[in-house]
Amino acid sequence: MKPILFSKVLGQSNTLRLFRLALVAPALMISITASQAGTSAPAPETPAEEPEPGNWISLTIGGAFVSGDDAGFQRRTQTNGDFYGGIESMAYTQELDDSTTLTLDGHALPGLEDYEINLGVEKTDLGYVKAGFKQFRTWYDATGGYLQGANMEASRVNDLFDDERSIDRGEIYFEAGLRMEDFPEITFSYRHLYRDGDKDSTSWGDTRANTNWGGITGSSPAFKLLPALWDIDESTDIFELDVEHTLGNTDFGAGLVYETYSLDNSRFMSRWGAKPTGVGSGSTTAITEITQTEKTDADIFAGNIHSVTRFNDKAWLSFAASYSSMDTDIDGGSRAYGVYWPTPIPANPARRDYAYDQMSGGSNVNQFITNLNFMWVPAPDLTITPSLRYENESIDTYSNFRAFNSNQSWQGIQSLGAYTDMDSTTGALDIRYSGLDNIVIFAKGLWGRENEDVLRQDRILPGEFLDSDIDTDEQEYTIGANWYALRNLSFSVQGFHNERDQSLDHKVGDQPKSPNSAPGGANNFRPIMTQHNVAVDDINLRMTWRPRSNVSLVTRYDYQHSEIENEGINWSPPNDPIIYDLIESGDIKSHILSQSITWNPMERMYVQGSCSWVSSETNTPEDFSGDFDNDYIVATISSGYSIDARTELTASYSYFAANNYVNSKGFTGVDTMGYGLNTDEHAISLMLSRVLTDNIIWNARYAFITSNTDMPDQSGGYNDFDAHMVSTGLQIRF
Repeated sequence: MKPILFSKVLGQSNTLRLFRLALVAPALMISITASQAGTSAPAPETPAEEPEPGNWISLTIGGAFVSGDDAGFQRRTQTNGDFYGGIESMAYTQELDDSTTLTLDGHALPGLEDYEINLGVEKTDLGYVKAGFKQFRTWYDATGGYLQGANMEASRVNDLFDDERSIDRGEIYFEAGLRMEDFPEITFSYRHLYRDGDKDSTSWGDTRANTNWGGITGSSPAFKLLPALWDIDESTDIFELDVEHTLGNTDFGAGLVYETYSLDNSRFMSRWGAKPTGVGSGSTTAITEITQTEKTDADIFAGNIHSVTRFNDKAWLSFAASYSSMDTDIDGGSRAYGVYWPTPIPANPARRDYAYDQMSGGSNVNQFITNLNFMWVPAPDLTITPSLRYENESIDTYSNFRAFNSNQSWQGIQSLGAYTDMDSTTGALDIRYSGLDNIVIFAKGLWGRENEDVLRQDRILPGEFLDSDIDTDEQEYTIGANWYALRNLSFSVQGFHNERDQSLDHKVGDQPKSPNSAPGGANNFRPIMTQHNVAVDDINLRMTWRPRSNVSLVTRYDYQHSEIENEGINWSPPNDPIIYDLIESGDIKSHILSQSITWNPMERMYVQGSCSWVSSETNTPEDFSGDFDNDYIVATISSGYSIDARTELTASYSYFAANNYVNSKGFTGVDTMGYGLNTDEHAISLMLSRVLTDNIIWNARYAFITSNTDMPDQSGGYNDFDAHMVSTGLQIRF
């Protein structure tokens, strides 16, 4: 289902403007009246015996004034960067009779393209019915990268097409529940979900070799920095049936799910075969367009059962099992040079590089999972919970396609199949002890083993295969304590250790192997990993302190250390493969320190603040990109003050800073693509609210946000912006 584009429908002639004005005119008129009226005429008091209105509608109108990159502002604030207005929220409840209640809530904000409505009817001792619709927009910034160089400008890369992109997500649902005494609880629901629009892709286009572009020279430099797009068209339908019932001391439950999924997506990318216009002398524009399409349908069936048995207050047994099956079909797809989506692939593509079409194939996935948990309280202050989990998963996949070969003609179907069978068993033990004064101690251990057999086979050449046996051992330990030292002071400490070791044993097919053989021939499968180990250690401390009745402080410190080890294999020469030594391929250390405070200096005022500092360092022996840091600081402070019984002012400020840009030298000795933020961001907001009458509340809001780059940066400053945002609104209670 395509999204309902209300703003486009109403945008013919002046209809949209008139519709928005009709929505927000009452808010504007009363806002003007409120600003003129001041506080000279207090609203009449509501009699104490009258109930407070439980229904309301809130109207709002607002907009933004942006200087700089509109797409960067939209992505950061998730607003349209323009005018909007409508119903911010509404809620309505009506008693239809003594046992039946009608509820209605939702909002409608044209401009922000955010809509929702929910309608429900509930009858006591019988059940309920509810239905609804929602649709909202997510904004994206489709800019590419930035390469430092004498003549390089980010605008030459990012102005290839409009970088203001968005996707509309929506849902239509229906749900009915039977709720009768001494009868099973039965719930049925249907949901239709969709996603439509376009967004940025992280698979950027590249500049081609020997272009000398941007003033960068070297031996065949190629840089992936040109922006790319995804055109998204997806829909999902989900049917669910759940039953819950209690018999004696056992709660039983079962559920069925059927889901169907459809995907029709395209990825668009450009490549520069020569220097862009205006860069250097005698430059030319040679842009090649690439379109890749994907069409997939899937059907998923799943069922589950679960139960909880309470033998007594000291012993509980819980059990759950689920089975799911997913069938996926590839309905088509292609990759072609020289065309923009959605133009069909030509009979003879302009370029043969990686061109293919007539994709078909699919996969079948079957999964079974079961869990068993037993909670035991052998002593008043001791709880022990052992658990066991088993999982089995099997996957069969195959794919076919037609390729455009080096002879400038289409060659026959190429085919590849993969078969996976996985078994996993995990046991865990959780212990909690509270027998010490003001101290709670807890510990948990987890041990798991997984075996996965993966066979990848060329279905045209039966002897061309790779059979991999992957064994994974995992162990995890957690220990911690909570200490309530004083009535106003408590401490928490927790330590965590996880090890995940993988060994990969490969058997290669019986076809003769030769280095760099062509696709479709021998040596298609060249595994490079024989061992992969990850170890993670973490410790965190927390202190909560209330030095005064109106002051609360929370301090937290986290330290995490991750080590990654890899061992590889080289299959050339094939008769005597080389197994490399086990090396530490990654070492990551992170420190996180955060502080928050809540302060009520007087009865009508509050102040809340928080600050987090993160230092994360990644070290790797790989020389091409080098080491990398992910350090940043985030701080916020907010305050509210009641000017009088009917007027309140709130204010907030936030700050974000990161300085992690990395631009190392590649194998050719020239600058590589730089990555990492080098950004400062400030945001302030103010809101004034005023109770005009007992049933009408007015508000006015202002915000300023600035996001700017300290060059160099991976965006080249192209995403910088400054923006002012203003809005006003009314809440009417009835």
